[in-house]
Amino acid sequence: MIDVLIADDNQEIAKMLKTTVESLEGFRVVSIGADGASALGLYIKYKPQIVFLDIEMPVMDGIECAKEIIGMNPDCYIVFSTAHESYMKDAFELYAFDYMLKPYKLDRVKSTLVRISKLLGNSVVEESPKIDKLMIKSKEGINFVDKDKIVMVQKEGSQTVIITCDSKYGTNLNMNEIEEKLNKSNFMRTHKSYIANINFIDKITPYGRWTHIIEFTCIKDDALITHAKYLELEEML
Repeated sequence: MIDVLIADDNQEIAKMLKTTVESLEGFRVVSIGADGASALGLYIKYKPQIVFLDIEMPVMDGIECAKEIIGMNPDCYIVFSTAHESYMKDAFELYAFDYMLKPYKLDRVKSTLVRISKLLGNSVVEESPKIDKLMIKSKEGINFVDKDKIVMVQKEGSQTVIITCDSKYGTNLNMNEIEEKLNKSNFMRTHKSYIANINFIDKITPYGRWTHIIEFTCIKDDALITHAKYLELEEML
């Protein structure tokens, strides 16, 4: 079993990363730290082989934390994450194994873990089974929609509508049921009546004091996002 430590002051992002890591067989997240100082203490306690470090953290930033870890164990695999490319030079001067920009691309995270696994002597890492299609039943039959092609989900009266770039599908599944089937790294419940695919967001504009409007890249339909969720999204990106 390969142990992984995650350090990020945004706990929602940390939890999404944890879910991604543990979707691969052979990996486990031993703990999550909220700042560099706590991450250093957790590293000393658990001695994981891999550490995901956010760079901009309170108390001690990720760069300083990495220096301390590498000083104790030069063989530790450090993977930096940040929303800014400006730290890349400093990160690789510390012999970081990888540098990822937020929001995370799941395939990139998994490929990095697989590469580290092979370097550690594990020739095969099997990914836990996953279903990439959403089955939508209607009077006309059953549609199988690629989840990553869903732009948004909207509640319309008693029905839920799933919208892709070129189609709309009505379903009797409620919003909570659909939300459970979608990857939380890409999809956000922005409002009680909307779920948005973050990868398709083009623009967000204010709409009243506590609400904003989301415009998407390939559809004319808009979604609503509450101010609290807007701040959460802003922190993620």
